[in-house]
Amino acid sequence: MTSTHRAITAIALALSAGLAGCGKKSSGEKTTAQGGDQQASAGGGGSAAKPPVKAPSRGPERPVYSLVDNRLSGHLLRGGGLVLPGGSVGFAKYIRFGNLEKIKQKTWELRQTEGDKKVAVMNGKSARVDVPLTADELRGNPVVRVRVHAGAAQAFSVRVNGNKDVNAQLGEGWQTVELAPPAGQLKEGENELLFFAGGSGLAVEWIQVGGAAPGDGAATFYDTDAKELLLPEGGGMAWYAVVPERGRVTGDLSDGACEVTVRATAEDGAGADGKLVGIGSAVDLGSLAGKAARIELTASGCKEARLAKAAIVVPGEEPKAQRGEAPKYVVLFVMDSLRADRVKPWNPSARPEVPVFEKLAEESAVFLQHYVQGNESRVSHASLWSSLYPIKHSMIGGSEKLDLKWTTIDEVAKAAGKFTAGATSNGYVEPKRWGFGTAWDAYSNHIHEALGLRADDILEKGLKFVGGKQEPWFLYLGTVDTHVSWRAKEPWISKYSPGYAGRFADVFSGGDAGKVASGSVKLTEHEIKHVRAIYDSNVSYQDEVLGKLIAKLEEQGIWDKTMLIITADHGDEQWEDNGRVGHGQSSRDMLVHVPLLVRYPPMVGAGKFTEGTELVDVVPTVADALGVQMDAEWQGQSLLPLSWGVGGGYPRMSMTSMYEDSHGARIGHWKVRINGGSNLRVFDLARDPEEMKNVAGEASAAIGARLVLDPLWLLRTYNKEWKKSQWGNAANVTARFAQDMGE
Repeated sequence: MTSTHRAITAIALALSAGLAGCGKKSSGEKTTAQGGDQQASAGGGGSAAKPPVKAPSRGPERPVYSLVDNRLSGHLLRGGGLVLPGGSVGFAKYIRFGNLEKIKQKTWELRQTEGDKKVAVMNGKSARVDVPLTADELRGNPVVRVRVHAGAAQAFSVRVNGNKDVNAQLGEGWQTVELAPPAGQLKEGENELLFFAGGSGLAVEWIQVGGAAPGDGAATFYDTDAKELLLPEGGGMAWYAVVPERGRVTGDLSDGACEVTVRATAEDGAGADGKLVGIGSAVDLGSLAGKAARIELTASGCKEARLAKAAIVVPGEEPKAQRGEAPKYVVLFVMDSLRADRVKPWNPSARPEVPVFEKLAEESAVFLQHYVQGNESRVSHASLWSSLYPIKHSMIGGSEKLDLKWTTIDEVAKAAGKFTAGATSNGYVEPKRWGFGTAWDAYSNHIHEALGLRADDILEKGLKFVGGKQEPWFLYLGTVDTHVSWRAKEPWISKYSPGYAGRFADVFSGGDAGKVASGSVKLTEHEIKHVRAIYDSNVSYQDEVLGKLIAKLEEQGIWDKTMLIITADHGDEQWEDNGRVGHGQSSRDMLVHVPLLVRYPPMVGAGKFTEGTELVDVVPTVADALGVQMDAEWQGQSLLPLSWGVGGGYPRMSMTSMYEDSHGARIGHWKVRINGGSNLRVFDLARDPEEMKNVAGEASAAIGARLVLDPLWLLRTYNKEWKKSQWGNAANVTARFAQDMGE
């Protein structure tokens, strides 16, 4: 190339850079690669105005939480205020509603359009949003702005946190209306904004709380072609996330003039901050490891920063799963009403002796935060059998049966060529009456057949079904010894409650539980302690029966060819709160947090896993192990990869439903319970494992609450459609979620 040609090329590049601005491109411009550390603007953005620097290599690292993929969980910061994008699926984080089996219409209709604008539509004359506000967003006297389209002139107002309405008047067509609540009505933390209109059908493009008017493009935050987050100067996005060990925030800025300030504020007030510049830089958040944090990204130095590959990463390569020969035999052991906090591998301080469980845990995957999807047998077993959330399988009322159109666990085993057998003492888990499978070769429900109900009886029947079979088999065992009625078992009751001789010496029956619930029978503290000891004696007894099962499989020489899955359908309350005993009455952890253990060394990694799992994950795990094609309707996901650490390293949310009237959800040590769309309760399980102190509204709980609320309402809004195998866990979604939503 001649010197003249070089000069012409340099001028052309300079002109191109001037047109590109901060990540913008001129009409018809094409991406041009640059040498050295200079990079082309990602996704066709043209040559950068200022060449970006490239950070030195930090060695291998892997993303555990993609800020890009989880962009619909991000909160938009514009003009110093919080913007709620009505036309985005992310608007779901702010809406609340009740039982979708009962309500005819939600107050907000998402993913709508008004002309060329994406909007949320108010279905009626009132609609609510719940928004988290920071001290920065409350500076001065913040106003509420709404970009809204009205079909006709009408009244419009907002009620902030239950205070007096603030009124305005709408004209016909598009407009931005400002509503100024009196000082002090908006507060740091969660705020309820209830909007009222003169008619239905208002289309809302965005709502802003606090800050200066955001102007055009307030709700724009992503370039789908370039796969870049769009952060306007002085604005940005914020996520509520858990900081992993040695966690860092990374991202690529193709314009060297742009900077992104990362500011993380943890649940306890601790902070960490730094800047992203150029390509591959990182901000270390390791000092906040294990804590929920609000992670805010704010742009400066250019009109609009375009941030690619934004993620929370940790050092190291992505783990790889091992996959040996498929199991020839499978045992699903469901210990009815078994609470996780009463079994030592899940709670080392638990009283019951469980030596078999403890030894087994050393060579198994033990999932420490495992939730059932219902708080009583029918709903929960339906989710276990079908890999469907209650809102989808609809086996919620007292008379519904599991629809035969759903693919159930026995059919999975049959598709893998297994002889299928089941023996249970749970009267509800019955194929013909309640729909629990159609592919059983042998099945016995001991309640309906008036047979023995002890775990030994169930084990004997199950082994009789499969004993001597030359073909591979699948065996379901359902025991009820930890289900009320509770009958004392020796020698453990003498250890756990020595010398007791009262009215419940040998048994605490279901009738007794009913009388306690009605208030007609009251127990002394001494009696309560003894009844708990009866329960614990049955935990130890079932452990002994588990040992007998393993010994029999070893004797037959098939233990190493057997996949063993142990779980429960729910737990039980035992007077922890309001005198309740039994199940079906709340979403407290003693009711919905149960064990899950999976053992099969050729395919299942051993270890204790804190990532949240759910009962709907069991069927896909079995299908994956057996090489059976996943059913398109299943909502859970296989846990085999997680047992090797694949996709791990970041907490997952566990969610439970109580007949769809109320829900509970947990991430790490933060849990929320909410009835319908109201009565929010927040619990810090690290300090309050029995959920006795509701910390909703307290400053110390604001970040922890939002950590769970954001994914909970994304999941609830799309609960019928959600498939974790495609969209991931709602607390950490895959790229496909936003793509499928058109964003």
